[in-house]
Amino acid sequence: FVLKNYRSTKLLSKMYTFCTIITANYLPFAKVLYTSLAKRDISVKLQVLVVDGNNFVTEENLFIHQTQDLVKDPVFKNIEKKYAHTNSDYFRWALKPIFISYLLGKEYEKVIFVDPDIYFVSNYDFLVNELDNASVLLSPHWISIEPSQMRDALIQMFRGGLFNAGFIGVSKKGLAAMKWWAEACHYNIEKQPQIGIYDDQKYLDILPVEFEDVKILKHKGCNLAEWNMNSCKRTIKNGQLLILGQYEPIFIHFTKDTIRHITNMNDYLLKQYLDEYMNLLNEKG
Repeated sequence: FVLKNYRSTKLLSKMYTFCTIITANYLPFAKVLYTSLAKRDISVKLQVLVVDGNNFVTEENLFIHQTQDLVKDPVFKNIEKKYAHTNSDYFRWALKPIFISYLLGKEYEKVIFVDPDIYFVSNYDFLVNELDNASVLLSPHWISIEPSQMRDALIQMFRGGLFNAGFIGVSKKGLAAMKWWAEACHYNIEKQPQIGIYDDQKYLDILPVEFEDVKILKHKGCNLAEWNMNSCKRTIKNGQLLILGQYEPIFIHFTKDTIRHITNMNDYLLKQYLDEYMNLLNEKG
């Protein structure tokens, strides 16, 4: 009985998946993302929604989806009508909560969405485990908040949002939050910080207030990027790269600005990972 129960628990712990959304030209990025995930768990699955192509096929545990898979969602048609033929970025961003909900409606108990330019460099099991008791898992930007010294950064955080929409974890308990987020994205996705709107991202500030069991990821080795290079100091301790002297780097968000700051040596301690990332991108086409 104990052995059977252990196996059931282990099986349930595997009922999760990562996902991302891309345009067809970003397929190499999705492949590199998957490679970084599979390096730490060969059984991991990555679900990839390709919004503008239907000639890709599933390979290994990288599963391809098309927008037609989402047509049963009640908000999908409204989002497609509003954004699909006017702004491809808005369309992709607005589909995040719908794609997450679609996957949660399948066999998965937990879904972690990540942007395709994210790269995992360490074990991420704890991110999945965080969703055991959470409905939604959010990743702060960790922008500097010292008002007397970093006023511009503080204002930037208020304009762009407390949390980064390039990462969000959701369990089945978070379906109501995803429904609300999808409706908010349909309402408006624009960069209008003067009225409190910033793409799909600023809406995430509301989730911990309005929905139960929303958790904020406190590990500062997550979502390393140019926006937190000053507040999440990278240091070498006993030959190991650490964040603020204590956090292991978990995943890096290789935006264009992140890459620029690494290559111009403002964030040089991440260069070893950028070199690895670029080599993989070239390998994947």
